[in-house]
This record gives sequence, structure tokens and C-alpha cells, in this order.
Amino acid sequence: MKQRDQGVAIVSVLMLVLILTGVFAVMTRLTILNIQQSGDSVRVTRTLAVAQGGRNFGQSLLQGPVGARMGDAVVSLAQLNLIGNAATWVFAPGYTTTRPPADIVAQKLDLLSTNIQPRLVGSGCYGPYTVTGNQRLSIRVSFTGNLPACDGEPATTVGVGKGRFLSGARNSTQEYSLPYVMVVAASEGTARRTLTVNGEYRFTVGNGSFARYALLTDQHQQGSSASIYFTSRTLFNGPVHTNGNFAFSGEPWFGGAVSSSGVEDTGRQGGFFAASNGSAAFRTPSQLNPPRYSITEPEFTNGVSWDAPEIPFPTNSNDQATAAQQAGLFINSSNSTVVLSTGIGEAGSVMAGQRYQGITVTAGSTTTEYRVLEDPVNGGPGALLRKVAGVWTPVLNSLVPPTPITRFNGVIYGNGGIASLRGPARVPAGSTNPNNAPPALASFAGITVVSNGDIRITGDLKYTDNPCDGALSRNSNGTINVPNCSSDPLAQKNVLGIYSSGGAVRIGAGNSNTALNVPTDVQIQATIMADNTVEVENYRSVSCSLGTAYILGGVIQRKYGAFGTFSGSSCSTGLGRSFTYDQRMLNGLAPPFFPTTSMTNLMPSRQVIQYGQSEQDRR
Repeated sequence: MKQRDQGVAIVSVLMLVLILTGVFAVMTRLTILNIQQSGDSVRVTRTLAVAQGGRNFGQSLLQGPVGARMGDAVVSLAQLNLIGNAATWVFAPGYTTTRPPADIVAQKLDLLSTNIQPRLVGSGCYGPYTVTGNQRLSIRVSFTGNLPACDGEPATTVGVGKGRFLSGARNSTQEYSLPYVMVVAASEGTARRTLTVNGEYRFTVGNGSFARYALLTDQHQQGSSASIYFTSRTLFNGPVHTNGNFAFSGEPWFGGAVSSSGVEDTGRQGGFFAASNGSAAFRTPSQLNPPRYSITEPEFTNGVSWDAPEIPFPTNSNDQATAAQQAGLFINSSNSTVVLSTGIGEAGSVMAGQRYQGITVTAGSTTTEYRVLEDPVNGGPGALLRKVAGVWTPVLNSLVPPTPITRFNGVIYGNGGIASLRGPARVPAGSTNPNNAPPALASFAGITVVSNGDIRITGDLKYTDNPCDGALSRNSNGTINVPNCSSDPLAQKNVLGIYSSGGAVRIGAGNSNTALNVPTDVQIQATIMADNTVEVENYRSVSCSLGTAYILGGVIQRKYGAFGTFSGSSCSTGLGRSFTYDQRMLNGLAPPFFPTTSMTNLMPSRQVIQYGQSEQDRR
């Protein structure tokens, strides 16, 4: 009995030791697991901090490098004529509604998204970056929903919303929103933390065109004293501005806003006013309330400002040259002739029955015919064709690889100068009646003729659809005859711009080669801009029998050019000038790629909005 009790005691002790050993083993294991989990938790915490830092870094990427690529995409799409400008709605071109249609905006912003994505580094894969030690960070950005493969993660597709219009107006700045998704992945060892951020990129586009001015000069006088006067013969029915100083005599009439900066010319704010003794006095703004002095009392029907901001002129035409090479017409000749015409495709041809804009270019001894077909879907400019050996063939752009130009963007660029620009000759030949001049611009066409050299106008340039029923004039009783002009930029779509970025735009006259001289009472329906002057050639010697240059549009020039000389109210030499402002420009219409006061682009104001975030961790 005693031995049996001792055996039970030994067994009990052994059982207790076994149990204690098991408990100790379990406790040891739990302690190890807790230590491991504590280490994992520390790594997870650290990867979360890295991921959150990466999210902030991603916001900076969106504001900086990604934003720059977006700007490139906007300019590229505009140059390819795939989106509009602020004359209508940038991402709903052609619409004049109070707000752009949401479905059209979404489609155009999808096009922008598709254009942006391949421009991004790694198609949107940024990294991997080494943060510290074995900590890594990568960021994927997508506007299309297609996330690229990045840092070991495969490519995948996620959902993004639709782009939308936020605020703004036609002929003004416009704000849009483009959805994005950003995936931030941070890792340390086996610990990995992923943040998926959804948000929207808000950006503003704008297009303040020089075409909105009836007259704009950088330097208006030929020195620090008055030498060029607005007189009682002067009539303008649109905005007029100079960065210098105007000079007035008698009763010039202004139907639009008038402004000057005083930065150029005298360097002072104010203007010159003629006196009865033939002299001129410089009057400061405080002396021009009301704006009259001696015999001079201009009529400012829409107000005047003597301290307006300076409007800097563009320095080159590089943007226009690029646009011409991408989806326009680039002429690499300094002595070219450009003739614009309209027509309907001949029966039996590939364009039978289609309206077209004709462009005939002579460079040296080679003459080439081009035609821009009307787009059958939206009615705007369509494919650009060239006649080769009697066959109309598509013109290829300068992209790599070259592709056919299916939407002509309207830019004709003459590298080095254009010796002659005109429309069709009058019928019959030699007619002195401008009504006998056929139209040069098709009803659907928008064209800007550009050169880095001089451009000479040698004939009539008329619209098929004239937006005005006459010319601005003063009646014999002193009242002003203001023509009835359409202000709807889409009622008459044809529009012409002429821009010399490195020289003058000259109205041909007095040349021994009579083909370089304009006909009597030449009609120029275009907005004209020159880095130098817009002037009549040989104006001091040309006979007044050439009559008047009738310009429908606007004239923007660095220096005020001369058209002729006068004695009192009578012409002595040269041409008279009659300016009628194209009211469509005030409401946002502009020739394609006409210089802008802020080139069509993303404006500086951009905002990245985050409205959703999800987290995932992996160990």
C-alpha cells in the first residue's frame, strides 16, 4: 500500500512537470509570436507612414510634372483641331448654350485623358523609390482607369468617373474637372501598405485673343510727341487700345471701349489733344474729365480708360508654325503666292458635290492646288487634299509616323514671307467694282495665314457669308451710320486671320509688277496683326485713284502704319481707310491659332481634390 502511494506520487509529480513544461512551451511560443507581431505591427505602422507621405508626394506630382504633361496634351489637341477654344466651349466646341452639354464635355475630356496617359513617366508609374533602408515607395496615376504595371504589381483596370464642366463662360476662362485614381504602395520587408486615392484634377483654360480688338497698337506715336492723330474722319465701332498714347483732333468717334496704358511713347498716362492754333497739348487723366480740350472733343460712346494695363505682344509665331506642321499647311518658301478660293467638287471626282476651301500655293516655279473638304458630320473643316498628277490625295502631317490630316486646323504658314496673298480675281478682269470679287473664304472655313516675314495683300479677300451689311461711315449731317453686323460667332462661321510675327502686313500698291497691286476699293475681310506695321506700300507716291481700303475685322500692329497722306479732308496720296469691326470677335470668335494675350493653355490655377481613400495592408 505504501509503495502504491509512492508510485502515484511520482506519477503526479511527472504529470505536473509535464503540464508545467507544456504551459512554459505555450507561453514561450506566445511570447515569440507577440514579439513577431509587435515587429510586424511596427513595420506596418512604418509602411503606413511611408504610404501617407507618398500620397502627399503624389499630390505634388499631380500639381507639377503631371500638370505639365496635361498642358502639353491640351495644346496638342487644340493644334490638331480636336478640341475648341474659349470662343465657344473648349471641351464642347461649336456649342453656344449657357452651359456646355455634359455628354459632349465628358467625351472630349475622355479624349484628353487618353492623350495625357502615355505622356506620363512610365505611362503613370512613378518609382520605385528607396525611402530609407529597405523601405520602398511607388505611385501609380491614371486618368483613364488603366493602371500600369509598376514595382512588381501587374497592370490592372479600376473605375474612374466622368469629366465635367465646373464654371466659366464662352470668351472667358473655363474650369473643368478630370477624375483620377492614384495608387500609393509602400513596403518594408514583407509588410506592404497600399492606399488607393480617388479624386479630381480641376484645371482652368482660357483664350484671350488679340482678335477681339478693332485696333491695338504697342507704340502709337513715332516719338514722344504727337504725330499720328485720330481726326473727325476716324471711326471705330469696336475695342481700341494702345500701350502708348493716342492723339486726337476734332471729333473722332468710338463705338467701343477705348483704353491706353502710357507705357510706350511718352511713358505717361494720358493723351494728346489738338488746339485751335495747330499745336497739341498732352493732357493727364485728371485733366480729361470730361475728355475734351480746345477744339478737340472725341466721342467715347462706350467709355475711355487712360490707365489700362499694358498688353504685351507675342515674340514669335512658333506655335502657329508647329500647328501648321501638325494639321495645317507649311510653306517652306520666302517668295510664295497664296490664293484662297471656294467651290464645289466636280462630278465624278472623289469630292463630287462637296463644298471645299481652295488653297493654291505657288513657290518658285511650282504651283500646288490644295482643297479642304467640309466635314460631313459637324460642318467644319475636314480632310486636306493635294492634287498630284491630276489625282486628289490626302496630305500627311509631320507626326511620327505621318498620318493623313483628317481635320485641317486652318493654319497656313509661309516660312520667310508671303509675296502675294489674295482671293480670286474680279470678274470681269480689271473691274473697279468690289462687288465683282468672288468670295475667298468658304462658309465653313476658318483660316489664319501666318509668316515670320512680311505678308503682302494683293487682292480682295471676301467671306462667303458676310457678317455685316455695310461699312461704318459718317453721314453728311455728322451722324454715324453703323452697319448691321451679326454678333453670333456661329451664325456666320467663315473667319480669316493674317499675322506677320517678324515683319509688316502690306497692302500692295505702286509696284512695277501690277500683279502685286490691289484693285480699286480693295475689300479685306480679315483680322490683321503685324509685329511691325499694317500699311499701304509706297503710300507717299501712289495715286488716290485706288480709292479706299475697306477692312472688316480688326488691325493689331506694333506701330501704327500709314495708308496715305491727306490735306485737310482730301486725299493727297495713297488709300483711304475704312475700318468696320467684326462684332463676332467681341463675342469670342477668333481665327484659328490667332495670337492670344494668354495662349490657349492651362491657366496657372489648378487644384487637386481628394474625395476618397481606401487602405489595404499585406504582411
